[in-house]
Amino acid sequence: MKADFHSHILPGFDDGAANTDTALKMINMSMDMGVDHIVSTSHCYPYSDRDIAEFLDERAAAFSRLREAAEQSGTRLPEIRLGSEVHLTCDLTRLKLIKSLCVEGTKYMLLEMPSSNWTDNVIDIVYKLTISGVKPIIAHMERNLGQKKELVEALCDLDVLIQINASSFGAPQFKKYIDRMFGQSLIHIIGTDMHNLDTRRPDMNKAEKYIRRRYGDECWSYLMNNAETVLSGRELSYRMLKSFKKKGIFG
Repeated sequence: MKADFHSHILPGFDDGAANTDTALKMINMSMDMGVDHIVSTSHCYPYSDRDIAEFLDERAAAFSRLREAAEQSGTRLPEIRLGSEVHLTCDLTRLKLIKSLCVEGTKYMLLEMPSSNWTDNVIDIVYKLTISGVKPIIAHMERNLGQKKELVEALCDLDVLIQINASSFGAPQFKKYIDRMFGQSLIHIIGTDMHNLDTRRPDMNKAEKYIRRRYGDECWSYLMNNAETVLSGRELSYRMLKSFKKKGIFG
């Protein structure tokens, strides 16, 4: 399996693919890189169950447009799992429909943390999600570099999973951070976070080459095995998580 766990491919929905033609080109680019599973994670900003219900209806309509366009053009699609990139907007556990935003067939939810300064209340909300039966996957964790260290540590202590964007591997501003996170068993899932064909295009191959070269083939296999475990709905526990060190430095 080669899985992209963070994407915005549904046409005319949120800030992802503008239309079906763009969506299919993004998907074809991904498949040319060997990607055979894509998790569609359109943005969701849930303040109420009505917000979630409307999101689910619009998502279903966008996915139908994509499949219809693929059939008409004779385009083969990879396995696409519908999910969402859920913004932590409020106490999500008070919403009855919140679990419907998990990746299809699983208890795993891609969760985007606030870009503003975190508080203890933010960590409490994530904790309540975990005890409600949801397994959060923190989206593009590298964007949270400026948050207070003690709150980041408190978040990681909640047994959440951590996703890093493919474009961040090899980026100079993230090198030391990613080295440290891999060394502490704190990178578990990757995704391209693709939105379009230019500024935020699919770039899974770049990440794969960088990871294999810097951390070894086993590291890449580990990340793909984690994705397979998540998509199968099985538990990805801390007993299964591994640390990786930069090759040639730590022996």
